[in-house]
Amino acid sequence: MFKKKKDSQEMKPKTKKKGGKKKIIWIVAIVAIVLVIIIKTAAGSGDANVAMVQTAQVLKGDITQKIETSGTVASEESKTYFASTGATVDTVTAALGETVEKGQMLLTYDTTEMENEIKKVEYEAKISEIGADATLATINNSQKKAAQAAVNYEDAVKYVQHYTDCVNQANAQLAKVSELSEQQMSLQAELKDLSEKLAKKPESEKLNQKVKEKQKALKQVEKELQAYNVKEIQNALEICSGDLAEYKALKERYEAEKETDPSAELQKAQQLTSKEASAFSQKLAQETLDEAKKGIVSEFDGIVSNVSVVEGQQTAPGAALFTIENSEKLKVTLSVSKYDLEKIAVGQKAKLTISGKEYEGTVSYVSKIAQTSASGAIMIMADVHIDNPDEAIVLGVEAKVAIETAQVNDAILVPLNSVNYASEGVFCYTVVDGKVKKQSVETGVSDDEHIQILSGLSVGDQVITNITSELQEDMPVVVMEETAEEEAEATQKEE
Repeated sequence: MFKKKKDSQEMKPKTKKKGGKKKIIWIVAIVAIVLVIIIKTAAGSGDANVAMVQTAQVLKGDITQKIETSGTVASEESKTYFASTGATVDTVTAALGETVEKGQMLLTYDTTEMENEIKKVEYEAKISEIGADATLATINNSQKKAAQAAVNYEDAVKYVQHYTDCVNQANAQLAKVSELSEQQMSLQAELKDLSEKLAKKPESEKLNQKVKEKQKALKQVEKELQAYNVKEIQNALEICSGDLAEYKALKERYEAEKETDPSAELQKAQQLTSKEASAFSQKLAQETLDEAKKGIVSEFDGIVSNVSVVEGQQTAPGAALFTIENSEKLKVTLSVSKYDLEKIAVGQKAKLTISGKEYEGTVSYVSKIAQTSASGAIMIMADVHIDNPDEAIVLGVEAKVAIETAQVNDAILVPLNSVNYASEGVFCYTVVDGKVKKQSVETGVSDDEHIQILSGLSVGDQVITNITSELQEDMPVVVMEETAEEEAEATQKEE
């Protein structure tokens, strides 16, 4: 029969060991009950309050605090490629989920229509340039003539003044000649009259004296008349009058010609702008064609996460074509609760498990804006950079994350279930001289099993791990030989 049990142990060792452990626990429990009965009997009263407890010893050791959660693998660098022109797509060489390399051609355009269009633009630009040049030449010639007319006008004004002075001077001289001729005739008449009177009275001194004065005056007038060449003056007057009339006519003509069209400068600016616009259109069309000939090329190694174009499609400028996720810069995007926010920080190390494979990671980002989950919980987004990515990682898959938020060596440790939290503070129940003692403590970092004690306990102290509402200060206790913690550890080892 023992042999049969031995065979069973070899086939199902866990069941055998666990069953054996439970028997030991029951035996210990029975012994404890017997001890309780003995203590009560010894106390002489059936109402004695005695608690049966499990304890753990305060130990010293290393502890690492972690945040364990899960997230989604994503790329840290993503680029969406947009159409730089409206053209017909010739080939599409990238497919959704496909790996692409830096410099790989993702899309090419059929540029036949664009090349024909640019020829048309060139012809139109040439026609526009010729028309603008012709208009500009006309305007410039008109402005040149107006400028010359302005110069001629100023000259004509000068000549009009010159010949006006000439005519005035000739007229003044002729008027002087006329005045002297009249004086001559008047003096001659007076001398004739005096001569007749003197002939009658030759002895008259007065008449002789007057005759002499008039003769002298007549001689002076005749002398002045001799200074004028009336014929030349008349010829000069005729010539100056003719030239004056001519330059007056020229002055009026030049005055009209020197006036320019007020819109001439605007017309010139319009034509120059037209030429520039045509040249710009031509340049833009050429640049668009050159850009289309380049196609779309991947800027880095990555994975195609979106394709929004097919061969033969007419793209619109600015339309999204592809999205490439960098496959060498990867992260795990996750969310942590508000309770873990004070623990997590950029730069902390993490262990990542992706598709059954482990990777190293570093916290690279913690959001400064909290979000509310579907269940109403406050969550904070964070990123963990994957330090050693490989080709086995697939974007979008789930990743298990363990972030090491704190580590303490040689810390004073107790089991998590031995620490109590109440309104008056944090405390542990300890066993001192067979009785319960309530001890206030200050805690530090924790992991899944233990928590650091900063003050209140010392190594070797016994803390109660099976806390019940019946425990009271100074209550006598019976300590079970094997604690629930030890049972759990034994069970874990068996499994």
